[in-house]
Amino acid sequence: MTERPSAPARRRSLFSRVSRRTAVTWASLLAMCSLLLVGLSIPVPYVVERPGPAIDVLGSYDGEKVITISGTEQHPTDGALMMTTVSVDGGPGYPVRAGEVVAAWFDPTQTVLPRELVFPAGQTKQETSLRNAADMTTSQQDAVAMALTELGIPFTREITIAGVLEGGPADGVLEPGDVVLAVDGETRSTAAEYQKLTRSAPAGQDIAMRIRRDGAEQDVAVPTESADGATRMGVVLAPGYDFPIDVKLAVAGVGGPSAGTMFALAVYDELTPGALTGGQKIAGTGTMNDAGEVGAIGGIRQKMVGARDEGATFFLAPAANCDHVVGHVPDGMSVVSVATFDDALQAVETIGSTGSAEGLPTCTS
Repeated sequence: MTERPSAPARRRSLFSRVSRRTAVTWASLLAMCSLLLVGLSIPVPYVVERPGPAIDVLGSYDGEKVITISGTEQHPTDGALMMTTVSVDGGPGYPVRAGEVVAAWFDPTQTVLPRELVFPAGQTKQETSLRNAADMTTSQQDAVAMALTELGIPFTREITIAGVLEGGPADGVLEPGDVVLAVDGETRSTAAEYQKLTRSAPAGQDIAMRIRRDGAEQDVAVPTESADGATRMGVVLAPGYDFPIDVKLAVAGVGGPSAGTMFALAVYDELTPGALTGGQKIAGTGTMNDAGEVGAIGGIRQKMVGARDEGATFFLAPAANCDHVVGHVPDGMSVVSVATFDDALQAVETIGSTGSAEGLPTCTS
């Protein structure tokens, strides 16, 4: 005769099996959550673009006046001409994690891009900083040149050191703003021609350069190294100018070339009587070359959001960026399409005198 377990014993057995199953389920869930958290914290090869600050170029930034002009009269003005910026995470030295990328995908004010579309493969944090600083310096110089050209003020062209790589061979020997007069006793008319001279020199040997710094000429011996099979000093050479007036633009910690158009407008405004903006808050973006052409930039959607958050109601957008503007204009903002400095100047003058962008070209007109 087979003895059957009592009812309490059967209940205890059932409870034990249920408890084990529950424990296994919870353990599995905890393990999955742990794996998910670890996965979300792993650095990934993407870049996240977020709205950055909009800076009034006619005002101050970090307690310092953005534009300072000496050697000629500087006129008081009003309103705001805002350069716009993008906060970029995921570049060299600033990795972005999977969790941040996932969150950015669901935020309409942010953009996720593969890193290789934004930064060259193998580029270091120091090289990125050098390029951003050099681009900012060059954009400022081109902006001043454009404003002076518009005002009929003559100046001369030259080749300058736009940036020096931190820890590179030329660090401590050359400085941003140095004017290049000769390399190994030879003169050239363009930055590219001087670069060809330096790259053809034997790597590891000093290059003799004659420069002008703070108005005084001097000879320096610049160390070199081999990088990617070429001789490198660790500097960026760029076209520069010798202006009859001194214009300083101070936006420490902000790099890149995209503020050129707003810099040019602000310098023009400071050098002419009256308020160009008519008291309006006008933001914008776009590179500016010495021919007066407004160039395309990245992150325009984030820049429009940043401008709106700072109270701008008008925005100047490069005509080449219109495809990225349509359908993404913040509520209450009027966007004007500009292709040249003259377009941008006319837009600001019209907005300043009428308080409206009516009749000006847009990205849909």
